[in-house]
Amino acid sequence: MNPALSFPSDSALIPTVFIRHHRQLRAVLIEQQAWFVAGDLARLTNSHINERIVHKLDADQHRTALLLNSHGECEEELLLSDSGVYALLMVNFYHPENRSLRQWLSNDVLPALRDAQQHNPHLPRRRVAPALGRELGLLEWQGSVWVRLGDAVRMMEIGS
Repeated sequence: MNPALSFPSDSALIPTVFIRHHRQLRAVLIEQQAWFVAGDLARLTNSHINERIVHKLDADQHRTALLLNSHGECEEELLLSDSGVYALLMVNFYHPENRSLRQWLSNDVLPALRDAQQHNPHLPRRRVAPALGRELGLLEWQGSVWVRLGDAVRMMEIGS
């Protein structure tokens, strides 16, 4: 992963930062799904998240994304879904302390992350809108409405 990429800052997600034991855990919501920075989770659990461990997760439990760091630079980060995090905590990183980490994530972090999304217009929001007699999934982000390319092509085919 490239540490400091020079992409426009409007193409990067702005994470919410949580602190536990003086260590940060950055998280974002993408289409109402919670995603956590893998490197932050590794530091919280005193573990290493390598390619072998990520390969054990299902494809929908990990992804990369551009995040804006505290210095205003874009960084490509490996993200883990909440189910991916729980799988790692219970299988690969089993330690009694991880039970309280899981409880902290479930009881404090996830509700706060979802609440922050409702009050932060800079984070992406998913909505559904009617279009040509169908419902179309849209993503509102930073003042623009985004449509998946495949959906846009299908809508153009239907409309013509």
